[in-house]
Amino acid sequence: MGRPENPINKDLKRNARLAAFLRMRRNRVNATYADLAELSEYSRQTLQRAASGGGTVPPWPVVESFMEVSHASSDTDGDRTRSLQHAKNLWRKARYEQRRMTGPPRPDAPVLGLVRDEADVAAVLVELYEQAGAPSMKEMEERAAGNGLLPHSTAHRIVTRKALPYSFDQFDAFLIACEVPVQRREPWHNMWIRMFGAPRRGPLRSLMENASKAMDEAVRAESFRDAAANTMALLGAA
Repeated sequence: MGRPENPINKDLKRNARLAAFLRMRRNRVNATYADLAELSEYSRQTLQRAASGGGTVPPWPVVESFMEVSHASSDTDGDRTRSLQHAKNLWRKARYEQRRMTGPPRPDAPVLGLVRDEADVAAVLVELYEQAGAPSMKEMEERAAGNGLLPHSTAHRIVTRKALPYSFDQFDAFLIACEVPVQRREPWHNMWIRMFGAPRRGPLRSLMENASKAMDEAVRAESFRDAAANTMALLGAA
């Protein structure tokens, strides 16, 4: 008989809840961490850490893999979908708590119905991003379908409060990147329309889209020029 598992570390309450859920999953299928690791791309130690709690929230791919290898044979597709969504909700809350405790302070965001100015819009977008688990900018761009509406550099400017979406379509792409379900987007759309008016169509919108894309290209080009200059300087000094 194996040793009893150590108690869950409760330094982060929401991470402890995630760990408890993962342990319940493992116990439900009567598997050891080694058993799960044989079916997962992650090691026994990584899976065990994910179910230990503490001050570090495991990466989502680790939690996702843990869920995939801990399904009971009797689980239906619906059961699997619901349990995975529950795990993601727990993970997002744990990540939110961790970043809230360890990151720089940020002002509280108003509820959507009380958004009054552009600073409030920026605040609610940052709050939405944080509640989505603070995905990487690459993830944001990929979730927005890669159609050029939300380049990673633009997403970064939005989540760091340096810019707002330039159009309703880019705003909607940001919602998609934060995985806001379709049925929950109406209050967000209403907020945008109240602040900036109905979605614009025609030449002005195209001009703004082209300007944003040009800005992103300029940022990438500037980065390339800086790297080339540094390389030339190093070669000259050699």
